[in-house]
Amino acid sequence: MNSAILAVIWGGVALAYRDFYAARHWMAGSLLTCIGAFLLILQYSIGGAFPAVAGNFLIIAGFWLFYTGLLAFYGIKIRSILLQLVVIMSISLFSALAEYSNWLWLAAVHGLTYLAALVCMFVFLAARRHKSPGAYVCLVAVFLGVGCQIYNLYLTFRISAKDIDVSYFLTLYAYNFLVMQFSAGLLTFGFFILTIDALRKEVERLAGVDDLTGLPTRKRFNAVLNLADQQFKERDIPYALLLIDVDHFKSFNDDMGHRAGDVILQHFGKTVSSLLKVRQIMSRHGGDEFCILLPASTKEQAETLAKRIKEKLSALPITVDAKPIFVTVSIGIALRNSETTVSQEADIFDEADKALYQVKRNGRDGYEFYHAAFEHAE
Repeated sequence: MNSAILAVIWGGVALAYRDFYAARHWMAGSLLTCIGAFLLILQYSIGGAFPAVAGNFLIIAGFWLFYTGLLAFYGIKIRSILLQLVVIMSISLFSALAEYSNWLWLAAVHGLTYLAALVCMFVFLAARRHKSPGAYVCLVAVFLGVGCQIYNLYLTFRISAKDIDVSYFLTLYAYNFLVMQFSAGLLTFGFFILTIDALRKEVERLAGVDDLTGLPTRKRFNAVLNLADQQFKERDIPYALLLIDVDHFKSFNDDMGHRAGDVILQHFGKTVSSLLKVRQIMSRHGGDEFCILLPASTKEQAETLAKRIKEKLSALPITVDAKPIFVTVSIGIALRNSETTVSQEADIFDEADKALYQVKRNGRDGYEFYHAAFEHAE
């Protein structure tokens, strides 16, 4: 019943979030354990070895799917691993069928295969450098499961050696089974915590991303800019700010429609983003205005990027309604380094905007660095 309920829940999650592939694995794993448990119940009514072999096989396969679900959750490709699991489960099945009438043999084979799945999960989770609360819950659950399976194998060895009788074995196994069920429930709870945390992070990410271009929002950009400014004031680490306008963007919107304008903005965002290095961030601040922050960068590096932006845009026209459009931009650049004299009231955005205004006065399609003379320009 627990497995059936979990299969329905994970199925709902998989339907609601089609790209959340881990939920599909956990749904399939829960479904297999549900069917396997049902077959184990049937063994008491129909007899024979088939229900026991098939039931345990499906339950173990379900736990292997829990493991592949973890891999999928952390973005690890599992195609080759699935092939390995097919081999493992095939060996387990043929080994069980070799002595299917010997229940001690079946218990040993199933226990070892189950233990292998749990150990793989434990090693994988323990190796993660950054663990969320859900990962710690899963680790505890898997640790309990490993302990239970080792104890089951120990009991199987004891009874096969005739150190204990069957009734005593079944009593100990029953208590151990309760702990196993607790660990399985705890593992699923850990999966839910992992899922909730992942969805929360996705919501936070979407809240900090512009809907049209996929670039960071102004709020997120400002947080990084404040950090760069703090590092400049405290440790004299330079940085540069580029303020960019798409030239004649209003004309594109008026002549070709807003859809064409959206395509141009998306093209610009994608093209320029491909030029940025690690830690460099670009944001859409509204309309056709974009900002780029270059932490720990010199004047020469800022100028090099401005030139590359112009060159790449001129080399990559965008096609709108079968018409090639070459996009040009105006770029205003403001710097913070040891050579700049900055007052407490100075605003780097204001400085970049004045440099941008100077580019527009000069005919657009260019870049300009801010300098104090702009303060007195008409």
